Amino acid sequence: MFVKKDLRKIPEIFAGAVDSSQEDASKSITELRLARRHAEFNGSIAPLCQPQFRPTLQKLTSLSLYDCQISNLQNFEFLSEACPLLEEINLGRNPLTSLPEPLGQMKSLKAIWLDDCEIDGLIPTCLYQLDKLQSLRMSNNKITSLMASECDSLEGIWPNMQVLCLDGNMIEIIPEQLVCLTNLKILMLRNNKIKSLPYGVPGRTHASLQIFQISSNELTALPPSIAECPCLEKIYANANMIADIPLGLSKMMSLKHCNLSNNNIVELGYEFVERFGKPDVKDGKCTKDTSVEMLLEQNPVVKQINVENESTSMEVD
Repeated sequence: MFVKKDLRKIPEIFAGAVDSSQEDASKSITELRLARRHAEFNGSIAPLCQPQFRPTLQKLTSLSLYDCQISNLQNFEFLSEACPLLEEINLGRNPLTSLPEPLGQMKSLKAIWLDDCEIDGLIPTCLYQLDKLQSLRMSNNKITSLMASECDSLEGIWPNMQVLCLDGNMIEIIPEQLVCLTNLKILMLRNNKIKSLPYGVPGRTHASLQIFQISSNELTALPPSIAECPCLEKIYANANMIADIPLGLSKMMSLKHCNLSNNNIVELGYEFVERFGKPDVKDGKCTKDTSVEMLLEQNPVVKQINVENESTSMEVD
């Protein structure tokens, strides 16, 4: 859906909001889309942190500051106090290297976008203070670890988290404490430096997980516990170094799509072939179970099957 950009300057938007609310209280602004205003923000959020704007910010539930070239969030405590109802904030595509502690005081936040920033090292501690958080998107940063330095465990943290996206970072180790995120529906870890996954990530505690994205890493195996996810529909594990397919994969009745292309799989188990069939030598697709799109392109096992087919054909001839 195309959304027409508001061409008014920030002071004009707030002035219009005041005029509208005086005429009709039901017209209070609940959403502000201030994306791509490089010149107005000039690297900081100061233009938004004006005392006269506070009455309008009190009713705000959604704020977008996407791609405003904001490099620091000084005076963020003003927003944390002025926006008690804020549920969503988009700070994506800004050259931010860190987050301010007052962000953790915005207890009403349910969704944060921080994609395409420059945040490095550990996940900022302030994010772990947001108990109502349901969606955290931090793709394409320089994150090296999911654990904050002061955080020994994820137990009790992010009890409502449903969407966790950390694609395109520099993460090497996935902590087993991720089993504590029992409400996850989407877990995206594509294009990191992950070499292994602990048992249980994903696993039976992720009873609502539907999408698991772990492609373009350095995995040599998927944990057997992945087969214990009762609602998992889509697995993206292509472009790794996986050698073996989890034995329980063939028993996953919820599965609709599984991409294991570009790995090192050399053998398919009996139960796998019984359900999904052997991969086509041309495109690597297993089509026996038409309810599941199973992809094995660019694996040694496909080449091996092709060689076996050619050998059988020669014997018949």
